Amino acid sequence: MAKIPDKAEHQRRFAALDFAQRRAIVRAVNRGQVVDVRKHAPLAVVLARRQQTLWRWAWLMGPAIGAFYLRSGWELALANTLFSTLVLGAVARFWYLRARRAEAANLALAEGRRREAKEISQTAWQARRANRGGSRDATGSD
Repeated sequence: MAKIPDKAEHQRRFAALDFAQRRAIVRAVNRGQVVDVRKHAPLAVVLARRQQTLWRWAWLMGPAIGAFYLRSGWELALANTLFSTLVLGAVARFWYLRARRAEAANLALAEGRRREAKEISQTAWQARRANRGGSRDATGSD
């Protein structure tokens, strides 16, 4: 079992990295992928869990946005609340699922299961490719 750092340890280890390494970890988590360096995997797991917490509650900003329009009338406030909640809910779901996939892939890598970590990342890539209209071979034809 991999040792996932606590908040203070994560901050210390993450701050000790140079900018390019920190950016690579953040980029991998944002894309729902596994990090390139195995020793960075526990840091990516913590970052993915923090992002999941953020996106789990981000949709609640919709009603807060609608509350600003109460002075303009309840109809406008209700419309803005519904629209902003719907949009923020969709965006939050998209980023939450990516963070969850990044957590699973990097946890597998941290535990030494490289093949499983790569499969999680590859499965997500193949699903995105299938949703865009099929796959292409080396010649570029469908």
